[in-house]
Amino acid sequence: MTAVSTRPAAPAPAPTPDAASQARRPADPFAGIGAALRLVVRRNRVRLVTWLYVVVGLFAYVAVYYRSIFDTQQSLDDFARVSDTPAIKALTGLEAAPNTMGGAVWTKIWMTCALCLMLGVAFLVTRSGRADEELGRTELLRAHMLGIHAYSTAAWLVNAALCLACGVGVAVASILLELDPDGAGVTGSLVLGASIAGVGAVALGVAAVANQVATTSRGANMIGAAVIGAFYVLRMLGDLGDGRLTWVSPIGWGQEMQPWGANRWWVLALLLGLTVVLHLVALRLEVRRDLGAGLVADRPGPARAPERWTRPLGLSLRLQRGPIIGWSVAVLLSAVLFGSVVDAMTDLLDDASSTMTDVIGGTGVDDLVALLVEIIALVVSVFAVQTALALRTDEAAGMAELQLAGAVPRARWALDRLVIPAVGSAALLVVSGALLGWSYGASTGSAGQVGSLALAALAYWPAVMVVVGVAVVLFGWAPRVAVAATWAVVGAMWVVVVVGPALRLPDWLLDALPFAATPAQPAEPFSWTPVVVLAAVAAVLVWLGVDRFRRRDVVTA
Repeated sequence: MTAVSTRPAAPAPAPTPDAASQARRPADPFAGIGAALRLVVRRNRVRLVTWLYVVVGLFAYVAVYYRSIFDTQQSLDDFARVSDTPAIKALTGLEAAPNTMGGAVWTKIWMTCALCLMLGVAFLVTRSGRADEELGRTELLRAHMLGIHAYSTAAWLVNAALCLACGVGVAVASILLELDPDGAGVTGSLVLGASIAGVGAVALGVAAVANQVATTSRGANMIGAAVIGAFYVLRMLGDLGDGRLTWVSPIGWGQEMQPWGANRWWVLALLLGLTVVLHLVALRLEVRRDLGAGLVADRPGPARAPERWTRPLGLSLRLQRGPIIGWSVAVLLSAVLFGSVVDAMTDLLDDASSTMTDVIGGTGVDDLVALLVEIIALVVSVFAVQTALALRTDEAAGMAELQLAGAVPRARWALDRLVIPAVGSAALLVVSGALLGWSYGASTGSAGQVGSLALAALAYWPAVMVVVGVAVVLFGWAPRVAVAATWAVVGAMWVVVVVGPALRLPDWLLDALPFAATPAQPAEPFSWTPVVVLAAVAAVLVWLGVDRFRRRDVVTA
């Protein structure tokens, strides 16, 4: 007789949380990409439309303005002569046919549009990539419905569509505004649009890799911006030299497509090929690294932090040393290059037609120098705004809450950190103005330009601080939109300077704008009234923002 055990069978071991998560995770690495596409578009729709409007609108506006002022072939020939200088070629590149309407517009605005699109795409990719990993959003999405590559690929596809839309928009604007020479068809306009889309696609690939390498969104943005800056410098050195380094830079590839010149379609294959390679590398890295980690791991810090890092100002200097150094080098190099532009253009402006005075906004070399000083001040304002907005980025990341949990008052925390944009912008203005004067004076034998242009640049410090004040007010009163709204203000300032004459704004409105209200020396006599008023406005804006931050809740998302 066989005995039958009545003991109940042992229950099967419950799956561990990791095993359960693996069981729910889609096997397809691209699963749920449709939902991810809708999410990326939904979260970035305003930014996508804004960047499209900036790139295409800026190009179209310049094209309309240039068609109104270059009404003869002689004026186009004068513009081509002024543009064919080493400094101009270094800053903007030189079109293959600069004495045509399309070539003139290209020389004026192509580099600006290309760099705007590249930086915009890089920042948007980081927002949907590394930034969402930091916040934990990517982990939640991957936990159930999304494959490992779905969310990142969706962000890349959306931004690739932005690049394509910008390229198509620029090409259509060029065709409608009849920038192509008579009898040449629309090939030049199509090559122009393809060059814009191509360089934007490369920036998309660079950002995709940067998001896998860095461990923070700030680090990813720094890597992307640094690589794009390196591309620009390589292109600049190539244009100043024998042209070999131009072909090392993807920005140089876009330039060498030469719309209205050689019309090199095959160069687009280089841009798209590099883009595909970068994305394949990014996909490979995404599989190999842990979620939330980067290819380059964070280095362990010292066991004990220096005393200065325990203070808001010292810690902020440590965290922002990269942007401070990078922007300082960029501003100072720009000042030296701008100084060489003045001497190179002096004789050309004297011989050129009156149309050229409309392009620079004046009738002589002093107007050109004043414009260059204003552009330097605008570049410094970008540095000041970026360092001021660290208030909001650190608050959103939770770093501010940790510091404020101690004995640091809120007002002191904010004001200590604002020392960086305040003192740093003043120092950069003085030094860059002095370098501009030195570079200009060295070529003309006028040593007195150093001091006068240093003071001319410093006169823009209140205007820079007004923009910083706007950032602080938005940080205090509307923290969730502070970053986007502040950069919109900075972009508007740039548009007024770059295409100001085309806007034909009324004098009363220009006088109310910080940079336009500042005396443009040496073209205009100095006046204390606007400088003092702007300084007072900046102080009030900073006080309003800090006071509101002192009384509101900390917003970490």
